[in-house]
Amino acid sequence: MVDRFADRDLAPYLLVGPTIVTVFLITIGPMLWSLWLSFNRWAPASIAHQTPSFNAGANYAWLFSQGRFWNSVANFAYYGGVGVTLQVGLGLFLALALYNYVDNTGVRIAMLTLFAVPMMIAPLVVGRIWQLLFLPGGGTVNGILGMLGFSAVPWLQSRWLGLTAIMIADTWQWVGLPLLIIYGGRASISDTLYEAARVDGASRWMQFRRITLPQLRNLIAIAFLLRFMDAYKFFDKLFIMTNGGPGTQTELPTYFTYLVGFSQFNIGRAAALTWVIGLGSVIAMLLFWRTMNTEEMA
Repeated sequence: MVDRFADRDLAPYLLVGPTIVTVFLITIGPMLWSLWLSFNRWAPASIAHQTPSFNAGANYAWLFSQGRFWNSVANFAYYGGVGVTLQVGLGLFLALALYNYVDNTGVRIAMLTLFAVPMMIAPLVVGRIWQLLFLPGGGTVNGILGMLGFSAVPWLQSRWLGLTAIMIADTWQWVGLPLLIIYGGRASISDTLYEAARVDGASRWMQFRRITLPQLRNLIAIAFLLRFMDAYKFFDKLFIMTNGGPGTQTELPTYFTYLVGFSQFNIGRAAALTWVIGLGSVIAMLLFWRTMNTEEMA
């Protein structure tokens, strides 16, 4: 009886148990602790609130009343919307151009490797390189603009130009990811589909709309989601290139959370910020995926 219980009933729990305990201790436990802290006032560096004290939803009420928070959300909408779309769109264009117009296999491999190299560089290093390139006085970008007859642009010195400069740096580093994903998807599409379309007199544009895009639809969505997940926790290049400035104009939600948590040491408010950012991003990704599936079924 004991042997049967041990063999058939207890063994699965013994095999899966350590994994479940590890996941709980490393992931689920800290998340629940963070959720509990978001309903508490805890500022370890202060004299009055060195231990957590329950304050209901005061941290969330404070958060939604902060113009600085909404400013960071607007910045993320610009960076996450325009920036990620630019990266995926450029990756799609480069992948199709490489596959359709570069016949030499060696050149193809060399180009794919070239686009993959920036992804292996530390984001902090990339941020420092592009900060130097965008320097208002002696930066290379303004130097090139001057040679072409344009006046110097005050990169990194205003809200939208600063965000755009960060977006350019991030696109340079990460455009290779959607490129590689989409290139792999395009290589897997059978050439017989295109041959049949050409026999029927379909133009290149018609082949792109009726064959290429539908076949790559899911891969494009995955590339978009991967880059969006990276964008919502974006921090490194912003910290190096603008440090949230000028003033607080280029702050993103993650940077604002960092300041509240590790500069002001208000752990309760930082936990509330973390949950709002996380839930907002999950909802946005679910809506995007649902929209993609709905259009596919239609």
